[in-house]
Amino acid sequence: MRWNYWVIIGLAVWLLISPWVLGFSAYNLALWNNMLIGGFIIIIALWDFVPPEE
Repeated sequence: MRWNYWVIIGLAVWLLISPWVLGFSAYNLALWNNMLIGGFIIIIALWDFVPPEE
């Protein structure tokens, strides 16, 4: 069931680009919040996506 990782990554990418798409990139706190949380979610989803070594 790997499709849910791609959904999570897609939503995280939306977090990364939404300040410019929705026009609130001038608000630094909201911009950095979206960038940090989106990046963190992508890192965690990709980390969980990779199978463990045996």
